[in-house]
Amino acid sequence: MTSKFSHAVVVGVSAAALAGCSMNSASPQQPAAAQSMTAGVRTLNTQSYPLGAYGSRGSNISLRGQDVVRGNGPRYAVKKGAKLVYVSNLGNGAIDVYDQKGKTQQPIATITDGILGPGGLTTDDKGNLYVSDEGQISGKWTVEVYAPGATSPTKSYTTDLSSPTDAVVAKDGTIYIANFNGFSNGWVTVYPKGNVKKEYRLSDYQSGAPLSVAVDKQQNLYVMYDYNQSSAVNEYAPGAKTGTNLNLAFGSGGGIQVDPAGNIIIAQQLDPSEFLVFPPGKTQPSKEIPTPSGGEPFNFALNYKAKLLFGAEYFSVNQVDRFTYPSFKVQYILANGFNNPSGVAAAPYEF
Repeated sequence: MTSKFSHAVVVGVSAAALAGCSMNSASPQQPAAAQSMTAGVRTLNTQSYPLGAYGSRGSNISLRGQDVVRGNGPRYAVKKGAKLVYVSNLGNGAIDVYDQKGKTQQPIATITDGILGPGGLTTDDKGNLYVSDEGQISGKWTVEVYAPGATSPTKSYTTDLSSPTDAVVAKDGTIYIANFNGFSNGWVTVYPKGNVKKEYRLSDYQSGAPLSVAVDKQQNLYVMYDYNQSSAVNEYAPGAKTGTNLNLAFGSGGGIQVDPAGNIIIAQQLDPSEFLVFPPGKTQPSKEIPTPSGGEPFNFALNYKAKLLFGAEYFSVNQVDRFTYPSFKVQYILANGFNNPSGVAAAPYEF
């Protein structure tokens, strides 16, 4: 994501850890040994990554081939009808699993196998978890898939990916993956009905870097792009290869979702840090909801039938909040103590 603001990032030996930033100043103080970055983009090892991206556990995880199906590893119990929240704990190279109900929880499970720099998360209608990895694993960009209760990936997608930041799965099984591509002419990878052999790109938004993707109840695709120090959203009909710019009034986008009524929800990181709600066909938000603890919002998720919203605040806050939706009433902190919560997903799936 990009904006006119600056932040600081501390780079460690095996991970890039985010430093605290000022929420109210366009020019925050940078701590010693920090590298400056434009809000939303950092440069590390000559490559650019989305904000919060590229955490590493320092391990080199081997992939067995391309787009391969894997065996099941250790599992955690998922009861019938369980309602879960998944959070990317990027700085720890892990996915933490929580119940949707409960204050300041400890994770019921932590997934690390097959993960290097977990970013955006999504689930499908079968309860599978998709993890967009913003770190290269054995030289490959990957989106890993975990069956319900699995702690080892059951499938790995690597075809035509470049710094993938988010994914979404349509009801017919079509997979859309946002490729930030080092903030340079990115694209959305499309696997029609999950068929990698029929893969094609959505690359009609010139010079834009796709960051976040979502589908609505009618399975239209929404792609949040970063470009020229700003953000935009394109809408694509199912199967379309060109989209329509919705001209939504926001900047420094972090994540996008669409509720069952067709309202588009945007996480705006900066100036100010808040969630924005755009009714269908409108370019101005009808609601502007500040983050509860003043942290910058990134990814977030709606639960089944969109009765609840789980939103991540990062930098100095590093917590996930539970809201009622559509009222956006803050109920409580679901969990905290993260090292950059860069992705959130709920199961069962929203639609």
